[in-house]
Amino acid sequence: MPEIKIVDTSPRDGPVALPHIETPEKVALANQLIQSGSLKLDCAAFTHPRIKAEYADAEKVVNALNKRPGVSLIGIAPNEIASRRALNTQVDEIGILLAASESFNHVLLGQNLRTTLYKTIPAIIQACREKGKKTRAYLGAAFHCPYDGRVPLKDLGDLVNKLLFLGVDEISLVDTIGMANPKQVKETLTFLKDHSHQTRLAVHFHNTRGLGIANCLAAYDAGIRTFDTAIGGLSGTPFGVPKMGIGCWNIPTEDLVFLFSEMGIMSGINLEALLDAVRLAQQIAGQDLQGHILNARDSFVSSNFPEPIGIAG
Repeated sequence: MPEIKIVDTSPRDGPVALPHIETPEKVALANQLIQSGSLKLDCAAFTHPRIKAEYADAEKVVNALNKRPGVSLIGIAPNEIASRRALNTQVDEIGILLAASESFNHVLLGQNLRTTLYKTIPAIIQACREKGKKTRAYLGAAFHCPYDGRVPLKDLGDLVNKLLFLGVDEISLVDTIGMANPKQVKETLTFLKDHSHQTRLAVHFHNTRGLGIANCLAAYDAGIRTFDTAIGGLSGTPFGVPKMGIGCWNIPTEDLVFLFSEMGIMSGINLEALLDAVRLAQQIAGQDLQGHILNARDSFVSSNFPEPIGIAG
């Protein structure tokens, strides 16, 4: 039984990070992740094609996946109409978007937090209940807002409790601009565990300032067992950082799987099969991605190390 759960977001973030990716390549990438033992994939966004043209083929991608028993597919839906589109595919969960601060919620969704909480989200949850599907909230700016600074812990705790009361099944705390540090992560998650009736929390760190892996370890020490990652670190460019040709700001799945494995903490993912997915992503990108394990593994295999020299007297 896996001790941690990895939610791989590269099938959704890939189309943003790899702007020339084609539908068959999206399907092949997600299927390779399923083949590796990944049990939860954030695989598509059902935003309007006029807003996000890279997701115009969302239905085709999701319905073409070789889904296995035990695999859960997430489809992001910013509103009820998008959620009903997603629910007509083989998705198992709807990803709901909101922000922990009023200012960033306006930037993210164009509406105030109250409207999101009491109009948008209940409509999505109702649509999911009609189909027997789950909901997963992505709570942006959970550790730091680019406009308002750090969200007070009491306000964050109140928001988490409201989401759980509304019926959200899981909440992913997103470090949108990558400002979190391990001390803050542990403090935040300890507070939420102490002040929430539920512990259905996940973390989604951005590696913008190089602290992503350290933050994951801090989250694990605080009791978190679900982590959002992406092979090769694939992601769209996070808010507030320079635009890149190929964005690589997420935590590389292969790096985190390797780290936890070395610590004796099992994810249920086959690392060799996962690295095949990374190789496929690099082939699509036409360049190396930001994960360390594949490059280290390939470098070790290709090097001609000398035979060990004994030092016996």
